[in-house]
Amino acid sequence: MQGALGRGLYFAADAGVATPERLIQVTRAALEGGVVLVQFRAKQMSAQTMVGLARGLVALCGKFGVPLLVNDLPDVAATVGAAGVHVGQEDVSVADARRMLGEDAIVGATTPTAEAVHRAEAEGADYVSAGPMFRSPTKPSKPVAGPELARRLRGETELPLCVIGGITAANVHELAGCGVDLVCVISAIASASDARAATVELIAAMRQAGVAT
Repeated sequence: MQGALGRGLYFAADAGVATPERLIQVTRAALEGGVVLVQFRAKQMSAQTMVGLARGLVALCGKFGVPLLVNDLPDVAATVGAAGVHVGQEDVSVADARRMLGEDAIVGATTPTAEAVHRAEAEGADYVSAGPMFRSPTKPSKPVAGPELARRLRGETELPLCVIGGITAANVHELAGCGVDLVCVISAIASASDARAATVELIAAMRQAGVAT
């Protein structure tokens, strides 16, 4: 794995909620604010545009010493020199991603159940992820799993546990005691009028609640 995963705030830079130029600006602000990990998501983008933007994000994150992961696509991650990949339940498997990217890559996995956690761990995942913790602006129709899911999955693995979905500075305290290591957000940073200030505020709220700190 490319360095140990830090605990803290994790930003998913989603091309579906911002233009490429805006996404670079917001990601820079998030890095300046103190995020420890960035994931690039581009569900509806052409391959050429995706690769170009991903290269820019890899270079930007590199200036801050923060790993950049690519969502779903280990081939793109390999092409742009990203630190690794995050795979969902319907994407390439953790085992296949690991084979494609090698032992030094960071491979994270979406794991909504204990069975999924165990499978990801057996296949060599570096962290597991669960959500949505709260109603998510980016996936409003997805049923809320809630902090209870994080508590259950924490007892299933010693791997770093990431939570995602509708998390804000106002509700992150509800994750206190869940044993999470990474708090992943999209809208809380990307939709803020001042992304850097929003990042700082969320990290301060996490520290006050003792969440992922």
